[in-house]
Amino acid sequence: MPTNGFASVLKGAGLTRSELATLYGVSRQSIHHWVTVAGPRGYTARMESVITAALFSAIERKVLPFAAVSREVRAARIARMAKTLQSLKPAPAK
Repeated sequence: MPTNGFASVLKGAGLTRSELATLYGVSRQSIHHWVTVAGPRGYTARMESVITAALFSAIERKVLPFAAVSREVRAARIARMAKTLQSLKPAPAK
């Protein structure tokens, strides 16, 4: 994964910031803060790293961005992805 993984996901996933917030389990404002001010810290940073790696992999495998689908199908896919991503565990703090 490139060192600017979050930026690559932001650019390549074809998702809105609200959808990304759902996938990362944070608020839309948090995503905006990560982009404009500073990235996440502590546990959130470790979790962001795990989720970013998974989303980057989805981009590489052409799962993302989604093909043209209805709003309902897109929302259902985001919800399933969020459930899966939120079940991932970050590495312990060093």
